[in-house]
Amino acid sequence: MNKLFLTMALAFSTMVASAQYSVLTTVTSVEDEAGETTYNFTDKFGIGYQVGERLMVGLTMDGEDNYELLGRYALINGVWGTCVYNYTKDSETELLDNVELGLGYSFKVWDKLYFDPNYTMPAKSNEAGEREGTFNLSVSYKL
Repeated sequence: MNKLFLTMALAFSTMVASAQYSVLTTVTSVEDEAGETTYNFTDKFGIGYQVGERLMVGLTMDGEDNYELLGRYALINGVWGTCVYNYTKDSETELLDNVELGLGYSFKVWDKLYFDPNYTMPAKSNEAGEREGTFNLSVSYKL
């Protein structure tokens, strides 16, 4: 039992020591009653874990109790593809109703700070047969 515990502790400490974590956020705009637009950096905040050289997995929270699981795969020269699963407590939705696919690019701003514009769209079309995507501006910092 001690050998198992020590092996698990060594594996976990090696994983933490060699891991690269990222803090992620998406910039959102909010318009108030007076018609003024403010930009918020904390509505969609999360953390990512660099699994390999090209793959990052993460979890984001959009300010309420809505969580998103994300996977980001680096393609070439800063271009990456992403798959986001929007977790809902509604058991009547299908899996693809909650999945978004996207493409983005990482601009290195300073040292470990990145600006990540990206475009995401639902994996499944709505009742009208349309898939309306969104353009997002994200910021990430690699720890």
